[in-house]
Formats: sequence, C-alpha cells, structure tokens
Amino acid sequence: MIIEYAAVAIGVAAIAGILIWHKTQIQRRIRAIDSQLAKMQKEIDVLHMQESRRLMVELKANSRVESPQIDPDNGSAEIGGGEVVRLAKTPPTTPA
Repeated sequence: MIIEYAAVAIGVAAIAGILIWHKTQIQRRIRAIDSQLAKMQKEIDVLHMQESRRLMVELKANSRVESPQIDPDNGSAEIGGGEVVRLAKTPPTTPA
C-alpha cells in the first residue's frame, strides 16, 4: 500500500511539474508575442504620423492654390444686407 501511495505521489509530482513547465512556456510565448505587437504598434504609430503630416502638407498646399490671395492692403470688409462685401483697392499700375 505504501508503494502505491509513493507511485501516486511521484505521478502527481510529475504531472504538476509538466503543468508548471507548460505554463512557463506559454508565458514566454505570450511575452514574445506581446513584445512583437508593441514593436509593430510603434511602427504603425510612426507611419500614421508620417501619413498625417503628408496629408496636412498636401491639404495646406491645396488650400493655398484654391483660396484667393487676399492682400491686407485691400481695405476693410463691410457687411451689407447679409452679404460680405470687400472693398478692394485698384492694383497699382507700373509706368510703361
């Protein structure tokens, strides 16, 4: 009977050892995957910032091209009847 208990104890210890080893292996894999995901997230963040900068520069360039250039010397803007009217100076003429 004592031999049987010893065999069961050895079996339980072996199973416990295998389960602990398996758990540590899974934890190592999870940490490795987590570090790879963190690295990929950093790369994605860098790419996102680069793309955002590119789009902002493109939008800024497009807005410069599409928007009319307003000269600050053109006078003041007046509002009359719900419409905004800008009083523009005549462009200076150069002597021929």
